[in-house]
Amino acid sequence: MIVDTHVHVVAHDTRRYPLRPSGVGSQWFREHPVSVEEYATVSERCGVDRAVLVQAHGAYGTDNRYVVDALTAAPDRFVAVGIVDPAEPDPAATLRQLARAPGFAGVRLFAVGGGAPTWFDDAPGDALWAAATELDLRVVATLLAPDLPRLARMVARFPGTPVVLDHCGFPDLAGGPPYPHAEPLFALADLPSVHLNVTSHVLEHAEQQASGGPAAFVARLAEAFGAERLVWGSDYPQTHDRSYAELVALGLVACAALAPVDQDAFLGATALRLWPALAAR
Repeated sequence: MIVDTHVHVVAHDTRRYPLRPSGVGSQWFREHPVSVEEYATVSERCGVDRAVLVQAHGAYGTDNRYVVDALTAAPDRFVAVGIVDPAEPDPAATLRQLARAPGFAGVRLFAVGGGAPTWFDDAPGDALWAAATELDLRVVATLLAPDLPRLARMVARFPGTPVVLDHCGFPDLAGGPPYPHAEPLFALADLPSVHLNVTSHVLEHAEQQASGGPAAFVARLAEAFGAERLVWGSDYPQTHDRSYAELVALGLVACAALAPVDQDAFLGATALRLWPALAAR
């Protein structure tokens, strides 16, 4: 089974679901928007069985209406991860409200852009982590490499809460293996609750290096973290320099050096363990 753990869907109906650009990242949601219905069709055609629909911060900010409503398009195949504004008076209450939606399975703590994310390991972040733990939601952390120590501090406070690190924390893979500039990422290997979302974004970065390529990078991650802590994500359609079929192929190539059981973990088994609702469906 193949599970895509990082998909952003964007509605064509901008009257019902108006864009609320956050100003972070590119204009991909205007260049190549893909609705949930379109994604359901293309993913099935490409052999992807399940998916995690992740709130598109660039397109909608913290307005989660579309990612929640999108679950109804294929409730047997999708779960959703939303974003809560940590500056709200009571972000935990907002998260509890979102968690009432069938299929809502995680909170994305988006800490990229807008200066140092001091909230992440301060009171707002603490409230969101506590609520996520109470609700059995997955914490999906979006942090740049210099801020990864903040993640380590929160994991120490909530050691039993499963965490998925978006885009592997945007590591610097310059020079290829053994990736000496990616030390902030590999420093997390001793934290068993931390899982890595190995997306097309980081695989393409590995592809651009003079040596190694995606397979070498994934093998190094498996060596450090264990394949059972890695999940594949396409980042489609934010990543749209190639077709969805080609993004799936990139994921397959990336895990080719792993043993078959570890390939299965990378492509789907770990995701089913993290999001058991997908397995149940």
